[in-house]
Amino acid sequence: MELRRQGRSAARAAARLALDALASGITSQCAPAHVQTAQEELALATARWTEVEGHPQLRIKARVALSLGPEDRARTQAYDDALRAERLRHAIDRERLAYIQAVLGEPGMARTWWLDRHKGELIQLSWNEFNEKVLPTVGSADDAQSKAMRMAHVIAGVIGRLGEEPGREKQFTATARIVLEQMGWEDLAEEVPPG
Repeated sequence: MELRRQGRSAARAAARLALDALASGITSQCAPAHVQTAQEELALATARWTEVEGHPQLRIKARVALSLGPEDRARTQAYDDALRAERLRHAIDRERLAYIQAVLGEPGMARTWWLDRHKGELIQLSWNEFNEKVLPTVGSADDAQSKAMRMAHVIAGVIGRLGEEPGREKQFTATARIVLEQMGWEDLAEEVPPG
């Protein structure tokens, strides 16, 4: 009765405020990209006569169409595009890391991967970089080839140092000859050059 006394504009304003409150309760839960879902939920909520809170004599029923303005549509599209690009980047990173983990699980695969990565530079390829940077991360670097490579690396380092300190060459050759003889490899001990 009070709204009737105030006129149709007051009733319309109260109905509009009630509809806005109902709509904002639904639309605030949906992302802009889901405007169609919000539209359907709002259509269900306003399909029947509903009493307006604070005005027991007033009931509303409505058909509502929701839409995004051009700026909101552009922002929503930009957000969706950025989200899609970020998800794709994460998926690619996950696949790349899974691949590297599989490659580094076994020394033979790691060597093949290293050769493939450097196929354009095979003439200048140095295994030192592989031995120092990649091989320590390989899961089972205790295979025969890895051990032989590490030993060859050690021997190459010893020879390099002997070149820098010629006085220690006699000590090394004498020690090498004794070790080879103790292992029963006299034939190799005889091949050690005199110091």
